[in-house]
Amino acid sequence: MPALRVLSPRTTVLFIALAALLAACSPRHDWREIHADADRFRAMMPARPDTMTLPIELDGLPLQMTMHGARVDEVAYTVASAPLPDTTVATRERVLAAMRNGMVRNIAGRELRAEALPVPVIDASGTAVGSAPGWRVDAEGLTGGRQVSLHAIFAAREGRVWQAVVLGPAPDPEQTRTFLDGFRVVD
Repeated sequence: MPALRVLSPRTTVLFIALAALLAACSPRHDWREIHADADRFRAMMPARPDTMTLPIELDGLPLQMTMHGARVDEVAYTVASAPLPDTTVATRERVLAAMRNGMVRNIAGRELRAEALPVPVIDASGTAVGSAPGWRVDAEGLTGGRQVSLHAIFAAREGRVWQAVVLGPAPDPEQTRTFLDGFRVVD
């Protein structure tokens, strides 16, 4: 039976440093494209998402919102979708504003940036077929007494609304970009 060797303090420190370096290099974000056909979107998620549907009210309108979300460390990545009660521009704009304001209000926050944004629309094969009107919003606020950042896209098309949201303390800009750039509406 071979004898056990005791590592020198220097070797032990190098081993611990190497283990920490390797752990830091392991991917925490395991990106995958999800196809939410019933909710008419595709998105990149950093982990396997959970899904739930619940009734909500936005500016007095009752809606059934389905949410797909994943968490990496303390950062949440979610896409929510809801059918609208009608296809009028007024209803679409009313619900988009309520979604946007509600998300910022949920973090007792303030918008840092809000700009109109065309959201890519694809067909079932993944071919670009146009764009949907949307908003890109960045905000900061508090959740549970902690400073958080919110980065989101809000969009609407043909009787449906969506929100793609990254929320957490100091989300990584590259991971946020991967998530938001990967969101597409399916025609």
